Amino acid sequence: MIVRANRTQIVKKLNVKPLHNLKSNKELREALLADPTPRTTLSFYQYFHIANPQEFRDELYRKFTELGVLGRIYIADEGINAQMSVPTANFEAFKQMLYSLDSALDGLRLNVAIEDDGKSFWVLRLKVRDKIVA
Repeated sequence: MIVRANRTQIVKKLNVKPLHNLKSNKELREALLADPTPRTTLSFYQYFHIANPQEFRDELYRKFTELGVLGRIYIADEGINAQMSVPTANFEAFKQMLYSLDSALDGLRLNVAIEDDGKSFWVLRLKVRDKIVA
């Protein structure tokens, strides 16, 4: 008889942080709506070569989680496309981290939303795709 552990059990046993969300969309949305933290909504994309999109994705997930980033980010070997929100207090740290990832991202234009309540995204999703624009 084969017993299969779920991802949550494995992650807890190995004492590592998961590289995906463990809560439901409903829980995440309710938490965001109840959170008074001001957030800045932004978007960006950049075409540049990413040698290993999965490793790049995993590194970004760790760093974005630490900074409280929420949103949709698509990564491919051709580059990155992101729509996201960042706690306003972490915006400068986010920019410095992003700019330091690769020389192609240094000084990248970030398109900041003018009229937005910062509640556009309640989950962090980073997906490796064949192309960054569908």
